[in-house]
Amino acid sequence: MRSRGKGRPESQRKSLFVIGVGNPFMKDDGVGITVARTLRKLDLGLKVSVLERQVADLSILTYARKASKVVIVDAVKSGKPPGSTVKFNVDDPRSPLLRVPFSHEAGLRDMVAFARRSGIRLPPITVVGVEPADCGPGEGLSKPVADALPLVIEEVVNEVKSRAIRRVSD
Repeated sequence: MRSRGKGRPESQRKSLFVIGVGNPFMKDDGVGITVARTLRKLDLGLKVSVLERQVADLSILTYARKASKVVIVDAVKSGKPPGSTVKFNVDDPRSPLLRVPFSHEAGLRDMVAFARRSGIRLPPITVVGVEPADCGPGEGLSKPVADALPLVIEEVVNEVKSRAIRRVSD
């Protein structure tokens, strides 16, 4: 029996959550929301839930505690050219989370730190990010970020499928 509030053991977690993070009224900051809306139109499987969130904060723990895996899609300032993609696990010591002082990723970094301090077991959390060109006020994505959408969607679908392949072989 699990202790209350500590998260389910990996073997009892059934769902995979894809969470698009961002603000669609701040141009490229909305890339995570755009990807989430596109993914909802695809058949990702019964155990995959696609969500939208304005920020990567403690509310994500609600989903992570129930999940076998979480994939977060967001604009990530990694220093690469606009439209470039990055993919990392939040536990990776080389993760951009360690270098970004103010962004959605900072909220995610704080959420992971809180979970660890609280003894909450988290599933693997992968971030698929896109380097933004313009996060100023306005709607729509810049050309480099819009051009990256097919690759980002492919990356997320591959992450979802990799979970399914590992579960079959477990």
